[in-house]
Amino acid sequence: MNLVVFVSDALRTDAVGCFGARFVNTRTVDGLAARGARFDNAVTAAPWTCPSMTSMVTGQYPHHHGVLHWDAPAPAGPNLFALTRAHGLAVASAVFDRDYLFKNLPDANVIGTSERLDGAIEWLRANAGGPFLLFVHSWATHMPYDIHHAERREWRAAKQELIDGIQSDRAGALQETYERYTRAVEHMSEVVLASLLEELESLGVADSTAVAFLSDHGESWGERLADKDELQGIYHMHGATLHEEVVQVPLIVTAPGRIDPVEIDSQVRSVDLVPTLLELAGAPVPTGLDGRSLLPLIDGGEQGDRPAVIAGTDMGALSQLAVRVPPWKLIRHLGDGREEAYRLDDDPRERASRDDAPAELREMLDAELATAVGREALAEDEEAVIEARLADLGYL
Repeated sequence: MNLVVFVSDALRTDAVGCFGARFVNTRTVDGLAARGARFDNAVTAAPWTCPSMTSMVTGQYPHHHGVLHWDAPAPAGPNLFALTRAHGLAVASAVFDRDYLFKNLPDANVIGTSERLDGAIEWLRANAGGPFLLFVHSWATHMPYDIHHAERREWRAAKQELIDGIQSDRAGALQETYERYTRAVEHMSEVVLASLLEELESLGVADSTAVAFLSDHGESWGERLADKDELQGIYHMHGATLHEEVVQVPLIVTAPGRIDPVEIDSQVRSVDLVPTLLELAGAPVPTGLDGRSLLPLIDGGEQGDRPAVIAGTDMGALSQLAVRVPPWKLIRHLGDGREEAYRLDDDPRERASRDDAPAELREMLDAELATAVGREALAEDEEAVIEARLADLGYL
């Protein structure tokens, strides 16, 4: 079976029609969900792109693969691209900027930007004989939402305009931000994703292609900040916290003839993507992954929530770690040991930290930290490089 992965950056679950959004046109995404498995409780491995995407293609949590900033060495161990290529699939990816995403993963075969899909569609036409893996990481839903990242001057100006609007705390400015985001979500669904799916149909390979649709993380707009001036960059919209609006992600998996339409409430993780896709492609699944195939849940042979681990980073080092075991989430700040605990069924917006979280959650955190990498202090020159890279993307 062919594989297509479409990642819509910074897409909130509650911004998509089939996940409950109103007054938004996401018919293409909704149609995809109606044809496959829709996961209503999926959790990312990290609140920003670099560690999250690395987890998505390695099946390992960030505190295990150690890729916590853009210039980190390539992760050790297997990855989706190398594994599918070894199984005989032609492999290609289209990314927001080839100087950042997958630049240390040559097997990803980055063929160009995802801001325009011309290159990806040309590659599809050349490889439609299959089997193939095409991985698309789209920035259509990433702030500032309606400007291509390649147009750097305009992109920076639009980004600053949105941040200034949030800092002003004016209702009109905030409403405009939400409306721009909604328009970006609709464009992603009805133009970008739709054109890709239409190409699969026109090439006659839609019925032999599994499609995974998801996000690397969600988004916030400073809702939790009493002083909106604290929001200085994109890092304060996604990256700085492990709250629900940023760590919950939409996830849909289709596979004609293999996956029947189903809605799954059980908690799953983005690290489950690799073993799922490998199983759909008939490729061997390596041992030692943090993720597990979603097919047992889809087929009804497995019930219940899968415990999730979420890693936060700051300037290239591990700074927070959380475990999410419904209905609980426990977050530990590694610098001072401070903890936050939330019972999500009673407090879904995480307004009041509690002190009665089950002891098992703390034991899970301790066990995960015992296996963590990336906690060492960085040299000043290393931090300077990381800061420059993050500033280039508007995070700082």
